[in-house]
This record gives sequence, structure tokens and C-alpha cells, in this order.
Amino acid sequence: MEVAAYFGPDGAVGLRVRGVGWGGYPPAKNVHDSQLIGTWRARECDATLTLNPDGSASATGMPTEMELDGKVTQRVSGDGTWEIDESGVEQQLELVMGDQSTPFDLYRDKGRLLVALTVGDPDDMNSCTLTRHSKMAANAPTAVQQ
Repeated sequence: MEVAAYFGPDGAVGLRVRGVGWGGYPPAKNVHDSQLIGTWRARECDATLTLNPDGSASATGMPTEMELDGKVTQRVSGDGTWEIDESGVEQQLELVMGDQSTPFDLYRDKGRLLVALTVGDPDDMNSCTLTRHSKMAANAPTAVQQ
């Protein structure tokens, strides 16, 4: 684990901890597309995310704003695309719906992969953690819109 203090341009002091994510889960390493394909759900946020083998995605009830107590105040649903982003220190799932790109952090809990969305201001520490509920084969066909 790496801990670093930083100073913002306005003089504010912050603390960054790497190596531990929300809930104390370690970041997942070496995640492959095939490990993400399927349907992911978050009970506490009442949200569903489906990631298809062709890079398409659909989200239902994904929170975009939460109160400090974790109550969801705004949601978004729609279709888009997904990919694993490896440009940063840790891999992330990148979901694009329309002109909005949303990063999801990838963690492991006792070997199980978790997908976590930071909702609203990161300083509020609101997140929505999704677990996979169904898998689909990496070569499975997906619906084609006419």
C-alpha cells in the first residue's frame, strides 16, 4: 500500500491511498475482457450493467448522484460501449453512453471480481459495487438492432 499527501492549488491538503479500494478491497490486476462479459448487479444501488462480447453494453438504473447517506437521487439507463482502460496505474472498466464516459474501478474480494462505480463527489465516498450474476460466452452472439 502506498500513502501520499498532496496539496491542492487552493491550499487544501489531501491524502491518497493506493493499493486499497472501497471497502478495503485490493485493486484487481490482469483483468481480461472475458472476465467482465455478462450481467452485473448492485443490490444496494438497484442497478444492472450488461457487458457483451462485442463491446456493447446496457445499463439500467445506474446512479449518478447520491446523498451522503447513500440514498440515490439520480439515475441513468441506456446503451453504449465498454472496454478495459489500462492507461492509468490500475485497470478500469470504461463505459461510454452517448457523450458520457464513466470509469468503474476493478477490485477483488477473496478472488471474486467486483466492479465499483464512484457516485458523485469522490470525497463523499459514495459508491455502487456490482457483482457478476451471469456469464455469457465470449463468442456468443448479441442482438442486432434493425
